[in-house]
Amino acid sequence: MQKTVLIISYFFPPMGLSGVVKAAKTAKYLASSCGWRVIVLTATPKHYYAYDESLLQELIDAGVHIYSTPSKNQALPGQTKPLPGFFETKIIEPIQSRMYFPDSAIKWRKIALAAAETIVQQYQPTVILSFGPPISNFVITDMIAERYNIPFVLEYEDSWTRGKTIDNQVLLKSSKHQKLEEHLLKRTARIVVPTRTSKEQLIKDYRFLEHDDIMIMPPGYDSSDIDSLKNSLIKTKKCRIVHAGMADNQHGFHEFLSAFASFIKKYPEEASSIQLCLPGLISQATQKIIDKYGLMDFVDAPGYIQHKDLFQYLADCTVLLAITDSMYKIPSKVYEYIGIGRPLCLIAPAGSITEKFGLENTSAFICTSNKQEALITLLNEMYLAWKHDNLPIVSASFTEQFNYKNLAGDLSVALTKAIRF
Repeated sequence: MQKTVLIISYFFPPMGLSGVVKAAKTAKYLASSCGWRVIVLTATPKHYYAYDESLLQELIDAGVHIYSTPSKNQALPGQTKPLPGFFETKIIEPIQSRMYFPDSAIKWRKIALAAAETIVQQYQPTVILSFGPPISNFVITDMIAERYNIPFVLEYEDSWTRGKTIDNQVLLKSSKHQKLEEHLLKRTARIVVPTRTSKEQLIKDYRFLEHDDIMIMPPGYDSSDIDSLKNSLIKTKKCRIVHAGMADNQHGFHEFLSAFASFIKKYPEEASSIQLCLPGLISQATQKIIDKYGLMDFVDAPGYIQHKDLFQYLADCTVLLAITDSMYKIPSKVYEYIGIGRPLCLIAPAGSITEKFGLENTSAFICTSNKQEALITLLNEMYLAWKHDNLPIVSASFTEQFNYKNLAGDLSVALTKAIRF
């Protein structure tokens, strides 16, 4: 019998942005390189903030079968809407998170279970791989697995209810959430987390888990996205600092914008030679900050770029920027950055896992403060390194460990073992 994996991922192409990339690339390489028949169960959103036809076509070409369940008033293909504003993110979303358990995506349960019945009858999957968040994805997976007696593997960041890997302890979940998480962890055949910190904390929080129960699989990069770019990594005409993805103020991006404006004011003679590039979605608040500081002439904002075209844009840069205020999570974009071969610029708290990652990758500029003086110093350091042809060199041996093709091979072994669970 052919090995068949049912991937359940609430977020999936043609939805764009970084949150879908790991599930998409995992599906691609399990199908194209590891000999699996891959079936994906996903939801059609009511609206797209970014629509990526190139990611979807890549999966179709790899032979991935995608079942996208319909929704009421669902978005039309290619139709997008602006990022939500203050009222939706600060008022509506928190209210919805309290109305539904474990989160609002549980509304997908009924239609997902109906679609799963059709998939199981047609393809007879031998194992299920579930991506989270949302946590409701895991609840639905557990229901499908129990109904059809199929082992399942959970792929998620870390404990969502307890432990030091939760950055804001105020958000620790209720005992109801903790009981649900414990139930799921006892039921799953294997757990996949992105970092050793997450693995160690899960074992500490749930003493029934053993080291072999948890596999470490970070996000990565797809070598097929970047192989054609290797010869294009020449010195840029300007010092181009590129931040891909969502440009909002969740992680201190506005402080960086303020420092960038101050750098230009402090060094006016260098202003024509430096540029901040923001491929992706820009929030209304961020656009107001750009306008407020008069940065329009120093910022290139091309909007969302299709995945297949994004990497050429990223390659035409001086450094690749990622900002986080998390102690325990590395922005997923960092792993795609390192495959390109350009230096990183990481702004993260002192002692954070992102800082440690940057220290391991000797080609990174690192700043552990979001204070304006420190950020201006960082910008000056990067600018001078570019100006004097002294940018750090990325180690190929370091980047290769994050190649999705290799990561999918390791996951394939874990899924095969899970079948015998």
